[in-house]
Amino acid sequence: MIFGASGLLGRSMMRAFEDWQVTGTSFHRRGPGLATVDATSPHDVLGVLGRISPDVVVNCVGERRPEAWASAPARARELNVEAARLIAEAAHRHGASLVHLSSDYVFDGTAPPYRVDARRNPVNVYGRWKLLAEGAVREACPEAVILRLPVLYGPAEYAAETNLTQIARQVGSREPVELDDVCVRYPTHVEEAAEVCRWLAGAHSKGQYIGSVVHWSAEHGFTKYRMGLMIAEHFGITPGRIKAGAADAASGDRPVDCGLDCQGLRAALGWPVDRYRMFADEFPQVVAPWVRTA
Repeated sequence: MIFGASGLLGRSMMRAFEDWQVTGTSFHRRGPGLATVDATSPHDVLGVLGRISPDVVVNCVGERRPEAWASAPARARELNVEAARLIAEAAHRHGASLVHLSSDYVFDGTAPPYRVDARRNPVNVYGRWKLLAEGAVREACPEAVILRLPVLYGPAEYAAETNLTQIARQVGSREPVELDDVCVRYPTHVEEAAEVCRWLAGAHSKGQYIGSVVHWSAEHGFTKYRMGLMIAEHFGITPGRIKAGAADAASGDRPVDCGLDCQGLRAALGWPVDRYRMFADEFPQVVAPWVRTA
């Protein structure tokens, strides 16, 4: 069972687990294989797990958009913290293996690369929610695996669904734009993240111990400004209107570099080099629908 199956990561999870008998959950969206569930409702969460009795639960529920944190902070906190606790409690009660998705934002970005046991010290509300969620999951379901991921990109349904497609829309508009050139992101393809999670879920359900907390991330880091220049160059857009700035860093609530140490999970996976999705190769087809080149 994939909780949050209609979002960016959840959709990729549904594809990654397509050779399993898989049910996804969604609150607003409808579609094949989706059950309508409010992940913040004990009645809904316990009810769907009781009906389906899954062997494995993957929790992709969360609210990452800063505009949602500002406009509806209580609801955003429920989706990031309370939903995690409810899903973990229900998974534990029903004897299901749980993989909980967390974020590199639990770290403060001052001393990368961060090992799985590094001190967590989030600098913004999203990171604090993710930290609280990790604690709630560990308390409710001690055997759960927590998988921390960085910013993800992939096929988006709307421009604001990913940072990358938002940047593409700005660059493609040909209007002057200032993009942060201080804070480093490690954009990781959502399909790769889902494939790693599928492997983790299978190993965990078979009793193979990988670790209670694991990290996965692309190796190469980019600022928003650098990503904007790469988009402009690929699509033949004059980069002169793209200016390097420090907007995200200046706000004080964005970690500068939360690079994750992924050596433990990479060694456990034996992940071959040709299976890594390189950002330089993958971004053009992801952003093409959002760049106005005419």
